[in-house]
Amino acid sequence: MRYLILTLFLSLSVLAHAEDDDWGEATTAFDAPAGKDQYADPWEDFNRKTFAFNEFMDRYGLKPVAKGYRKVTPQWMDDTVTRFYENLRDFRSGLNSVLQWRWNHVGQNWGRFAVNSTLGIGGLFDVATKVNLRKHNTDLGLTFARWGVPEGPYLVLPFFGPSTGRDAAAILPEDYMRLRHYIEHDLTRHSFTAVYIVDLRADLLDLEKNIVGDRYTFLRNAYLQRRRFETGDMPSLRFPDIESRDSEQEQEYEDEGW
Repeated sequence: MRYLILTLFLSLSVLAHAEDDDWGEATTAFDAPAGKDQYADPWEDFNRKTFAFNEFMDRYGLKPVAKGYRKVTPQWMDDTVTRFYENLRDFRSGLNSVLQWRWNHVGQNWGRFAVNSTLGIGGLFDVATKVNLRKHNTDLGLTFARWGVPEGPYLVLPFFGPSTGRDAAAILPEDYMRLRHYIEHDLTRHSFTAVYIVDLRADLLDLEKNIVGDRYTFLRNAYLQRRRFETGDMPSLRFPDIESRDSEQEQEYEDEGW
């Protein structure tokens, strides 16, 4: 369920520029002229069955809870909860940046975590952004890609949603980077995880209208396109400014001996 939810979130910025690109004929917003080969799906039959299961669980389980959460939670509180979990993500991104040998990102992410954990009162307020500490989200799947691990086939996991062979292999070890792994009290740990999932799902309720065509195809193509952009396995067709900026930063730190 985690990756299914994150796919919607990560695809939003791509959708914002969809009308500016000439993709030719397409069945979804994420199809390219060479889409069939680009989004090869050798396990599609299994994936679609798992996807249907996840959709059922979301429609009759998580989504109603998320709607209830939004209805009873003031916007300022919803934003505060989101900032708290994003602050923890900055720490995890910093760890992965170390493993990726991206020291500029390490400084930015851990700088954000330090500032927001102290001046921001445990991440409840985003002070780091106000002092120009940039956020660089990353994860162990991207770390594996940096190390040269191949992507593997597209895979839909029960509850986790869209993934690949490489990203699926990163789920368990990355759990050791999460705070929830070190909470020994069962009720506290489960509550901590449940609030995170419900808060994230509630934040994405309005984004579902961006899904066009076949939901399975849309989410698969969105997930693969975004992950390949993040790993550098695919040229950026929609974010040339981001690609140029990151390339310049990498070169700057390589020149300084990092």
